[in-house]
Amino acid sequence: MKGWRWLAPAFVVLLVVTGWPIGRGIWLSLHSAPLTNPDARTFVGADNYADVLTNREWWLAVATTLVIVLVVVALQLLIGLAFAVALRRLTVLWPVTRVIVLVPFALLAVVSAVVWRDAVTTGFAVEWFELGEVGPVGKLVGVTVGELWRGTGITALILLAGLLRVPSSLLLAATADGATAWQRSRRVVLPAMGPAIAVATTYRALDTFRILEGPLLVDEPGASIRTAPLLVWDTTFSSLELGLGAAMSMVLLAIMLLMAAIMVPLFRVRRVV
Repeated sequence: MKGWRWLAPAFVVLLVVTGWPIGRGIWLSLHSAPLTNPDARTFVGADNYADVLTNREWWLAVATTLVIVLVVVALQLLIGLAFAVALRRLTVLWPVTRVIVLVPFALLAVVSAVVWRDAVTTGFAVEWFELGEVGPVGKLVGVTVGELWRGTGITALILLAGLLRVPSSLLLAATADGATAWQRSRRVVLPAMGPAIAVATTYRALDTFRILEGPLLVDEPGASIRTAPLLVWDTTFSSLELGLGAAMSMVLLAIMLLMAAIMVPLFRVRRVV
């Protein structure tokens, strides 16, 4: 009970800051609310949700977003782990290197999206790989690479924090028992890094799932490849259907909560199979 006394103020602030927008979004999603005529708002119940859940374009956009999340997070974990191991060995320049790897994350997402979009469409990637006309798929790959580049540094630092938690005594004991480098990594290092891996995976998956700036920059009229956040943006600010856009946002929130509920227990396991 004493702990709750200290947590209560923060919990109340968090409840107000998050509860009010979510409650407002749910209420708005139950109405037909054209942005051009706020006075024409009418209660439609679950009709907006029915439209979203039966919309093939919506589920294709969700599937596209999930593919981007899977590719980006998997690569960020692999590259971030390699960076974490390298950063741990840099004992002299460690303060500088830890700042440098955060530079991409400190940039605005729209900046990295523009840089990598241009790299794939008109820049060095076109010359190196002789891409020619990349089309919407190539542009989406470009902004996906931009998201990968932007988030790898913060992922590496989170994994580095987990790597520093590995007791040296365990590694020495495993070495004395004749364990190979692979066995030490699989049975000692990775299990000890479990909480850090869970944090990095969940954080980057949820952050990548809401990717908007890059897809918005490469969106073209009639393009068939769209992400779910981009579809929410178009519905709200292009079609001016505020109620339907709110329903899409609530469905996205439910999907993200489901992702978190699956990933946190999955990656917090203390052993590696």
